[in-house]
Amino acid sequence: MPPRGNVSLDFTPILTHYLFLFTSILSILAWFIAFVGQIVSTARLGHGAVGTLWFAIFLQLFLILGVLYTLASDSIAMHRFQIAVFGSIAIVFSVHGVDRGIFADAAPLNAMAAGWLVLALVNILWVLYFTSEEDSLALHLFNSLGTGGLTPPGRRRRTRTQSHNMATTNGYVSNYTSGIGPHDMPYDTKIGDVRSQHSFVGAGSLNETAANRSTAAGSIHDTSRGPGSIGGGDTNGPHSPLMSGAGARNSSIAGSGSDNNPPPEVYLYKAKALYAYTASPDDPSEISFAKGEILDILDKQGKWWQARKSDGKAGIAPSNYLQII
Repeated sequence: MPPRGNVSLDFTPILTHYLFLFTSILSILAWFIAFVGQIVSTARLGHGAVGTLWFAIFLQLFLILGVLYTLASDSIAMHRFQIAVFGSIAIVFSVHGVDRGIFADAAPLNAMAAGWLVLALVNILWVLYFTSEEDSLALHLFNSLGTGGLTPPGRRRRTRTQSHNMATTNGYVSNYTSGIGPHDMPYDTKIGDVRSQHSFVGAGSLNETAANRSTAAGSIHDTSRGPGSIGGGDTNGPHSPLMSGAGARNSSIAGSGSDNNPPPEVYLYKAKALYAYTASPDDPSEISFAKGEILDILDKQGKWWQARKSDGKAGIAPSNYLQII
């Protein structure tokens, strides 16, 4: 799969998630404290006082930037392994930084150790989050600190266009494909292909043509029979009282097989609007809603949820504006 291009960054999931908001702020402040402490310690005490922590401080910087980019681009599934590996290495170096300066007599080394101590705690939380599976208790506890908007670790991000395609299909295809796992069907697969592959129409279908029915053995529509047959072409032959009932049942079965009306969509969740949202005029699939409004949610995967307002209008809505209740 080719790499994604022109990935848009959205920092709203970071700002609305207490875990990532506090750890991001603490990591930036602690990094500057450790960095300045290492500069002063090197200037006063020489390079031996810091040593390999100069490598560690820049490794920690790239880890912080990587975590912020992953959260803002909603690409946890693609980058969680790299973040877990480098986060584990950063934990070792941060503990080493604490040990280097926590018991020293020099104030710069104490400041450096304090910065590394905060970074060690942040790194542990990040590694726990990015290594948690989708159904684990740890991930559930972490996500309870936020309002949603991030794709679970085990799934690839769905783009806004893909959410729109799911919302515009009929109810049967939407409900059927919602149960397919992320590895069963790629997101770029057309919904029409799913129906053609998994449809029940086929040999022996109730929608088969009249020509096929006429050649089937024992068909009540067999016109090759002589007078007196139930479905024969001779209208002057004797008729059975059961003929009308059989014909009615047959037409009822055929009508049910050719009925294209989709079943009604079942909305399993309700969400409360945290902020007011105005739909984009360029995307007719979006819906507008006011702050505090209650919406029914059909699909809450990805950054755009399928929702329905109390007046019956349905469409897609940004998940970071909603909170499941």
